[in-house]
Amino acid sequence: MRFCMTLHTNSSSRGLRTLASTVATTLACAAASTTFAQSDVVPAPAQSRPIAIIHAVIHTATESQPVIQNGHVIFDGGRITSVGAGVPELPANCEIFDAKGMHVSPGFCAMPTSLGLVETLSVESTDDRFEFGDFRPEAVPAVAINPDSDLLTVSRAAGILLAVPVPSGGTLSGTASVIRLDGWTPEALTIDRSIGLVMTWPMVDPARTLVSRRSPEEQRRRAKEELEKIGRFFDEMKAILAARAADPTVAQDERAEAMRDVLSGKDPVFVQVGSAAQIESAVAWITARGMRPVIVGSEGVESAIPFLKTASVPVVLNGVHRLPSQRHAPTDAAYTLPKKLADAGILFSIATGDEPAHERNLPHHAATAAAFGLDPEAALRAVTANPCAIAGISSRYGTVEPLKSATIIVTRGHPLELTSDVAAAWIDGRSIDLTSHQSQMKQKYETKLERAQNSSDKTP
Repeated sequence: MRFCMTLHTNSSSRGLRTLASTVATTLACAAASTTFAQSDVVPAPAQSRPIAIIHAVIHTATESQPVIQNGHVIFDGGRITSVGAGVPELPANCEIFDAKGMHVSPGFCAMPTSLGLVETLSVESTDDRFEFGDFRPEAVPAVAINPDSDLLTVSRAAGILLAVPVPSGGTLSGTASVIRLDGWTPEALTIDRSIGLVMTWPMVDPARTLVSRRSPEEQRRRAKEELEKIGRFFDEMKAILAARAADPTVAQDERAEAMRDVLSGKDPVFVQVGSAAQIESAVAWITARGMRPVIVGSEGVESAIPFLKTASVPVVLNGVHRLPSQRHAPTDAAYTLPKKLADAGILFSIATGDEPAHERNLPHHAATAAAFGLDPEAALRAVTANPCAIAGISSRYGTVEPLKSATIIVTRGHPLELTSDVAAAWIDGRSIDLTSHQSQMKQKYETKLERAQNSSDKTP
């Protein structure tokens, strides 16, 4: 639930107007709290006994054994204990889920996203994506996640069980977090509070369009100044950390501490780009400073494939359902780009690049890539194993293997098929309630139709 705050004044001459304004604001807040009511779905309890899924087609999201026909998955204590063909001897007191004719796969991972950070784009009080200022590396999405968001339950019903929310705005927006889509509190949802810096790279190639108000020379000058500003900030943060390492009595700087693992190369820089020139400039600048870049975006990626392959830089494609950005580009350029990255051996993942209300369409983006040449199991990895690898959590999530987290879904049909629906889901072994306000509305109007067809109830 989000609340409104009102600033008060001590001026007696404005007392009545302030009071009227306060009353009006309070009423507006009350109306908003009703209009934007949050999900009432109860988080799942911890797994209490072993669970065995049998007779299923297992999509492991691994390259060594991507598909197991008529297979099983057994998990206990939130961890997978057995994966393979057939039905082995089952543990005592085991709950059996017969998935004959169904498919098992890892839960999808939405990366990057603003799930949990914004509920309604048109209502500012429900939007926690932004912080003021160009350099805010200390901004951490995990602390602002709304665990009662209706959009989390809608996404879960589509098989999205993990997410990497990122902040927006400025040059250094903050850090990326990893969350599971179930839990009572932001802390319960959080898997990893900070996995890398989120950065937007300046435009380094002049825009030559009719709407551009600045000359190419002016644009180049501004780009140079922006890069110098970024360089000074990174140098300052590095110097602060060095000073503290030499003298522990030096006051701790929150911004510098947030960048410690990025500056050391442990965590990556998720750099958002929009052209091939930006890609090359960003990768060269970041690697020259001993850091690890991850490209986030789609524009310019195709022409930069040879460069990205040589530099071994991962890519997060920000949407497959896009129109060509240039009139000379093929109409299917966005659809075929994932296959071209796979053919080049570049690690990549697929995101929606859309507002959180549409995050549920993530598997459809991967399915489009599969329809345009990408191997279906590689497409599945692009929304399961690969984002987990890029986010640095692949040792725990992203594949169906022994010792991995039991964060999996059961679908009626291939996990990426448009007509498939999610029959069951588990996050860390906890059985997830797939109810959402959409399923509740569906049930409501199905009931209305049934009653209308009953001769005793003709209510329109």
